[in-house]
Amino acid sequence: MEEWWGFLGQATLSVRLARVEKSGIVRSMSGAKKAALREEMRVRIAQWSEEERRSASQKIEETVLGRTEWREATVVGFYLSLTDEPQTRGLLQKAWAEGKKVCLPKIDIREGLTWWEISPCHLPETGTLWEPSPDLSVRRSLEEVGLFLVPGRAFDSKGGRLGRGGGHYDRALSRRVRTACVMGIFFAQQEVDQLPLEPHDIPLPSVVTENGWKKLL
Repeated sequence: MEEWWGFLGQATLSVRLARVEKSGIVRSMSGAKKAALREEMRVRIAQWSEEERRSASQKIEETVLGRTEWREATVVGFYLSLTDEPQTRGLLQKAWAEGKKVCLPKIDIREGLTWWEISPCHLPETGTLWEPSPDLSVRRSLEEVGLFLVPGRAFDSKGGRLGRGGGHYDRALSRRVRTACVMGIFFAQQEVDQLPLEPHDIPLPSVVTENGWKKLL
C-alpha cells in the first residue's frame, strides 16, 4: 500500500494508520486513492495520439487472435470499448466471422452483470457507455461464456485490477465456470507497481497489452 501511495506522489501512510480497525477514514482514503489513480490513467492515455491508441489496439487484437483461449472459445464475453480503452470492435467483427457468439454485459440491479448475445446489425457506432437491449439481444447464462475479455483502468503484476467502480466484473467473474478463461485488455502504460485490493476483488489470470500476452497467476 505504501509503495502504491508513493506512486501517486502523496505522503506515505504510517503503519499505525494502515492498521486502524474499522476506520471510516481508511476506507475513504482507499476510495480517494483509487479515484486518483483512475485520473492518473486518464491523463496518461490522453497524452497518446489517436494513431498511437489505434496502433496499440491493433497489436492487442493480433495477440488475442493468436491465443488458444480465443480459438477454442465459442462464446466470448466482450466489452464495447470507449475511446480511452483498447478498441474491441475489430475483435467483435473477427468473432462473428469465425462463427462465435458475441456477448456484451448489461447491469441488472439484482443480478449484477448479465450477458446478452448481439448480432452485427445491432452494434452501435457511438463512443458512449452502451448496454445491449433485451429486445434486440438473446440472454445467455454466465456459464455459457468460455472467454471473458475484461477492461479496466489499471492492473499490476499480481493480477490486481482497478475498474471504473461498482465491482460488477468481480462479482461476475467469481461465478464463472472453472473452465472459462479470463484475459484483461489494457494498454501497457496502465500497469502500476501495486494496487490496493479488497477481499472481494478477483485477480486477473493474464493480461494482453500492445507488448503481448502476460501470465499473472
